Parts: sequence; structure tokens; C-alpha cells
Amino acid sequence: MDRRYLHFFVISLAIIMASQALQAWIFPKPPKPAVEEAVGAGESAEKVPVDPASAAAVEPANQADEIGDLQAREPSEAAPRVRRTLGSLDPSAARMLVTLTSRGAAVERIELADEKFHDQDDRSGYLGHLAVSATTGGCRVGVVGPGTPAARAGLKAGDVIASVNGTATPDTESLRTSLAGTKPGRTVKVDLVRDGTPSAVEVKLDRRPLEVVRPEYKTAPVADPDSSPHDPLSFRLSLESCDARKRPPEPLAEIPGLDLADVDWELADAGDPTRVRFTRTLPGGLTVVKEYRLASGADAEGDAGYGLELVVELRAGGKDAVAAYALDGPTGLPTEGWWYTQRVARDWGSLAVRDVAMRFVGKQGTITSGLKIADGKLDHPSSRIGEGTPLSFTGVDALYFAAAVIPDQAGAAKPALAEVRPIVVGDVPSGARKKLANVTSRLVSQDLVIPAGGAATHHYRIFAGPKRPDLLKQYGVPDSGMDDLVYYGWFGWVARPMIAILHALHAVIGNYGIAILLLTVLVRGAMFPVSRKQALSSQKMQELQPEMKAINEKYKDDQAKKTQATQELWRKHNYNPMGGCLLVFIQVPIFMGLYRSLATDIELRQAPLFSSAIRWCSNLAAPDMLWNWSSYLPGFLTAPEGWLGPYLNLFPLVTIGLFLWQQKLFMPPAMDEQQKTQQQVMNYMMWFMALMFFKVPCGLCLYFIASSLWGIAERLWMPKTLPATAGGPRVVDAAFAPVGKATANGAATAAREKRQSRKRK
Repeated sequence: MDRRYLHFFVISLAIIMASQALQAWIFPKPPKPAVEEAVGAGESAEKVPVDPASAAAVEPANQADEIGDLQAREPSEAAPRVRRTLGSLDPSAARMLVTLTSRGAAVERIELADEKFHDQDDRSGYLGHLAVSATTGGCRVGVVGPGTPAARAGLKAGDVIASVNGTATPDTESLRTSLAGTKPGRTVKVDLVRDGTPSAVEVKLDRRPLEVVRPEYKTAPVADPDSSPHDPLSFRLSLESCDARKRPPEPLAEIPGLDLADVDWELADAGDPTRVRFTRTLPGGLTVVKEYRLASGADAEGDAGYGLELVVELRAGGKDAVAAYALDGPTGLPTEGWWYTQRVARDWGSLAVRDVAMRFVGKQGTITSGLKIADGKLDHPSSRIGEGTPLSFTGVDALYFAAAVIPDQAGAAKPALAEVRPIVVGDVPSGARKKLANVTSRLVSQDLVIPAGGAATHHYRIFAGPKRPDLLKQYGVPDSGMDDLVYYGWFGWVARPMIAILHALHAVIGNYGIAILLLTVLVRGAMFPVSRKQALSSQKMQELQPEMKAINEKYKDDQAKKTQATQELWRKHNYNPMGGCLLVFIQVPIFMGLYRSLATDIELRQAPLFSSAIRWCSNLAAPDMLWNWSSYLPGFLTAPEGWLGPYLNLFPLVTIGLFLWQQKLFMPPAMDEQQKTQQQVMNYMMWFMALMFFKVPCGLCLYFIASSLWGIAERLWMPKTLPATAGGPRVVDAAFAPVGKATANGAATAAREKRQSRKRK
């Protein structure tokens, strides 16, 4: 028995090593980049002179007069809070809706217009993000995005919402509460006041879209985006240095008197719906400009419409200026799935829900764990960007979505960058929720020497969208793009073909649940010879049980002779004890490949088994979530980070029940107390597996349920007798009779076979 355990261990290790070698051979990785040299806080990057003529050449012609006016202005005072939008939530018009705010000239939120991407947690009716604020008589609307239900109903910025379905909304919290109880598709009556005139509109609510970028509040829920402090917004700009003055060491601190990130900029509203331009003039005459543009031309077509263009400009006034800026990346990416999904790192470290991703041209991409950033345990807190190692992209990587800043690689507007830093923004949660830390990356420019009246203009692209490999390849530098953000782990060589098969089946069937069932049929059908051999091996083991029991009793005090006699018995009957393990070895990579497929592939997110109208099995990449039992059980069990989670999941229980039934069919009777104890331990281990399986995707459980039913059917409908052994009669195994007949017919069949054997003799 000890030798069998040794064989099992050796073969298991060999299979794991072989899978690693096969993966490295089929999918070779590019050479690992050398660690970039860290840049200390006191070091100064190279100063880059700016040619006024070249700067003027990249400036839009219709902005020349406006920029000339900015040069003569005094330092900007606090401007009023304003918001603008780019894009639309109408899928026929755009792929996303971007809401911009004058606070730091930042991106407040990015919502995806595709019907495939909805919020998985908030299933209430969606009116639109209106940026409301409390005022006399109700809530004043700050912005109305195109394509939202509010825009379709005719709401406008400046309207005051007095009530919803007859319920007064005197403040933002009451408005949020009145909408929280609604459902998508429902029509609500909104009473409003416009220019002092009361009116009413009916609004048909939608399902809430997925927000790739959003404000992350310290206390949620919040209806008013300006009423509560929140983590820094996305794509903020600040000065790293200016005329020998440097930023304080704190990551979010700014140079005193040169505030940019948390003050309101002036809106240069030119009436162009495809761009939004913010400006701010600082003491000393330096004017900073940020302009966001919708991707135009070929960039907006096809799958590549998940991007923006960002122009950063520093313009000197009446004297020369030397300045370096810091551009922060995206913040507030989705945290969905954090309590049931474990992300796989390329090394042995642990990933958070959101991690910083970056890639240098010609080198392999790197993922910096959000946990290490939050703990301050980075070996290299910043990486130098040199001429020989240009940056392809940097941003934040989440489970199914990513957002990144992509600097231009050529042309007069190519950014002159010095370093990139991963940083944490906002408060770091404690305990198991530390993985929810909000992180981003910071691009720091070189010191720019700007002559009087000149400008330094840098151009970036912004990506914010789903992690589809074919889509990610279109962003970044060719052969150094963002596609390596999709990582399936060690069993990627199995996950990729399985995903391809699932997508092909879904293209024909139209339902990923049925596609998983058909995939199970294909896999088990291909493995039928192996599974049949396993069942026969188990059947033969039951045949040999009496003789093995006799050997154990005869040599119970001599382990060596017992082992020798057992092996001779196996050779005599051509029995291989490892034959029943082959199916398990084959199933392991398939199991891991399918698990990584369901936990990584964006197409399986939000794919329902039946319908998205019901919560149960509405997402095959998540637990089935039959019933929310968090109010009835202790918090350490039902908390999102607890052992079980907030939902009772039915599929894992069915899966384990079938495993136990299958184990009972395949496991021979115990010959002694030791084997009986071992079998009891295996049964207990099944319940331990139930805890491990309780949060796995219901699509994976669906595969196991179908596979187990296939295996049980194979076992129940196999021949009820084994071929005659050498020198002995044919053996009958009543355990293989159909359910309900084994007990009644087993003894009679055995007696009949015994009589026939005597007659033959």
C-alpha cells in the first residue's frame, strides 16, 4: 500500500511538471525585463527644452486666440463646479459615456454602453447619473448624459426633481432611496421644476450599466457626488516640480499655492460635443490645459471604441518656466467578484482586486499587486522611463476590466516621461478587505524648459473597457500591447482551447449553460475508453476483495509477505491499481482550465443559465446565489469575506452529493478497520470540499454535475458480470444492477451462477 502511495505521488508530480513544460513549449514567454532603476524623491530628471514653433504646430488652429487670452490672465480663482459628458449610453451612437468634472479637470465616471455589461451588484432601476445637489424644492440636476433614461425623457441640467412617483425628494438621500426600490423596465413619474415652471415626465428605467471608472466614497451609498469625501478621481494632473519648487513627499500632496488636483478648473466651452477643454492659470503665469476628446476616425470604429484622447499642455506666460507634471491614472475600477474569485498571479505572490499594470516596449508586462502597494512593500517604488525603454502603457487591471494611459510613441506631441510609480489612493481597508485597496499609477514627466510664450504639449490615449484579448491588442505598441493582461495561469494551454470551443458552441446554441453541458458531453465522450477502463478496474477490485481479505488475515503480522502476495494476485488477474486514477489525472487539467476560463473570460461574465431577469444562476462566472441568508447566520460565515458568503448556493451541494454517490459506486467494500477508517476520512473530506466549492462559479458546478451524472450512468448500465477468471467461474456483482434490483436479484443470480459452474465441472 505504501508503494502505491509513492507511485501516486510520483505520477502526480510528473504530470504537473509535464504540463508546465508543455505550456512553456506551446506558449513561450518573452524574456523577463530587467528591473528598472528606481528614481529617488530627490533626483531630478533630465530637462527637456521645448521648441515654441513645434508646440504651436500641434495646437489646434481654432484654439490660438483662446490660448493667447489665457497667457495674460491672472491666477485662476476657484471656478464653479461644472460637469460635461462625452459619448453616449446609446449603443448605436457610442461604446461608452464619459462624465467629466471641473474638479481637477478629472474623469468622474466611465459607463459602458454595451448591453452585455451591466452592474452585477446593483439591480435596481437606473435613471442616470445626474450629479444632483440639494436645493430649495428638491434636487438640482447637475448633468444629463446622452442615451440615459433621463435624457430620453427630456430631463436637462438645472432641472429640480421635486418627487418620484409621488414621494417627495427634498434631498439627495431621499432621491436615492426612492429609486433604490425600483426595477429595470419600470416606468416612474418624475415631478420637476424647470425655470420656475412645474412639470412632470414619465421615465422608463433601464438596468444600471457597468462603470469601469467611478468615484469611490468613504461612506456609501451616496447620492450626491459632491456631498461626501471620496478617493481621488481619475486622470488628475498635478505639478511634480515648478521653478525649483518640488512636491512634498506625501503621494497626494501638492506644491503649496500651485494646486491643480482638488480645485475646480475653468471650462473653455467651445460648443464642440466631441471634446471638453479645462484650463487653470497658476501664480507666476504658468497655464495648464487638459483637453479630452472622443476617439475619432478609425479609432472609434469596431471594437476599438473604448478610448479617449487626452492632451496635456503647459504654457508659459511672460517669462521662461521649468516644470514637471504628474499625471495619475484611473481609479475606482470595479470590485465585483472580489469575495468569490481568486486572481492568479504570474509569480507565487497574491493579487488584489485591483492591481497596477505596466509594460515597456519590447518587454514583458508586469503586474504590481495592490496588496504590496497598500503595504508599502515594493522593492522598486518607481521605474525609470528612458529613451531605450519607452513605456507602452500603464494603468489598473481588474478581474474583467482594465483602464490605462497610453503615451504617444512618436510625433511632436510625444510625452517626455521620466518615471512611473504605482500608488495607493484613499484609505486602505483593514483585514481581509485590504485587497479592495484603490490603486493607480502615476506618470511623471521630465523637467520641461518652456520659453516665454511657448508651450509643451503631450498626447495620450486612454483605454477603459473589457479585457478581450483581440480588443486589448489594439491598444499600446504593436507586439507590446495590453493583451497579456488576460492571464489563465498554469493551465492556460487547456483554458484557451476550451474557451474557443465554448464560444463556438455558444455561437450556435446562444446559451453558455447549454454550451457547458455540450462541452461536458464532448469531454466525457472523448474519455469514454478511459472511464470504461476505470469502471472495469473498480469492478475487478471488488471481485478480488475476498482473496485480498484472506491475504491480509494470513499475513497480518508480515507486511513484506502481504505486499508480495497482493502484488502476485494483481499480476495473476492483470489488475493495475493505478488504472482507476488515470481519469482523475486527465480531469485535473480540464477542471483547472475550465475554472480559469470561467473566472477570466469576459464573455462568460453575466452569461445566465436561464435568464438575467432572475438572480439565481444569472451569472455563470459567479456562484448561483439562490438565497441571501446573511440575516440568519453568523457574520463570520456570511460576510463577503467569510467562509460561506452571503448567499446559499445550491449547485455546490448538488455537486458534492453526486460526488458522494459516485464514490460509493466506485469504492470497494472495506476489508478491515484500517480501510474502513480511510473510507470514512474520504467521506469527511467530501464535506470539506463542499466548503471549498461553495464559492466556485456555478458554470463549473454545472460541468461537474453533468460529468458526475455521466459517470454514474456509465457505472449503473455496465454489464452486471465480469468475464470468468482463470480457473474460476464468472463473478456476479450485484452492485452494478439497476437501482432497486440489486438487493432482490443479487443473491439469486449468484446462486444460479454457482450451480451452472458445478454442472460444467
